[in-house]
Amino acid sequence: MNATNMSGTAGAPAFDIADWLGDWESFEHYIDSDDPTIQQTWEAAEQAVLADPRMAPMAAHGIRTFWSMACATTSPENIIHIGWWRVSEPGGAGAAASAVIRIEWFAEDNTSLDIYDYRIDHVIEHGLEGSPTFVFTTDDPNAEDSPFRWLLVIAPLPSRRAFTEGGLLSHLHFQYANDLATLVVNGEPESDAHAESTASGSATETLRNPRWYATMCADEGTAEDRCAIIRALHHLQ
Repeated sequence: MNATNMSGTAGAPAFDIADWLGDWESFEHYIDSDDPTIQQTWEAAEQAVLADPRMAPMAAHGIRTFWSMACATTSPENIIHIGWWRVSEPGGAGAAASAVIRIEWFAEDNTSLDIYDYRIDHVIEHGLEGSPTFVFTTDDPNAEDSPFRWLLVIAPLPSRRAFTEGGLLSHLHFQYANDLATLVVNGEPESDAHAESTASGSATETLRNPRWYATMCADEGTAEDRCAIIRALHHLQ
């Protein structure tokens, strides 16, 4: 399988499977952590947010309460918290030729919830964080009733390789549902030319719930590396 399965453009970033492979843990673990260093970092983040009148409403009920709501991994279709992902290359007798990635979804108790090979259906130009967002779907017939049938994901930030070079742990935001219409609203194309440039055919495709930021972080490093993510999120030194 080629590392790059999709050429990068302004509205459709390159898909490089090397940035996705491996285990990912839910950001909810950071929020709920009882590690003293992580707890101290959250306290510092809350004080910084409260000191900024523009940001203070975020911490009105505690900054971790805010992120718990924004980054919840549950959904109306799935009441089980997603503990982590295992991402690998698609394969096996049942893998479709169009599949670019395999994701196994795990609950907090390490129970495997589902495992599917996904293909890229199209890219939403302004999705999560207003950024290009991959729209993955699986053609597995077993996914007909699965809440993980459709998946919206931004490319991992920074590149997963950055951590080995002294950078932050890679992380990504995602949303999921059984039906794409649960996640996005389709508008009319702005022009025929623009419509031809988007695989979905809609130049005004938008998220139904732009405030839902379920998040996965690369499952590696130390507590201090996780603290660095929290600091970066709140612009702390």
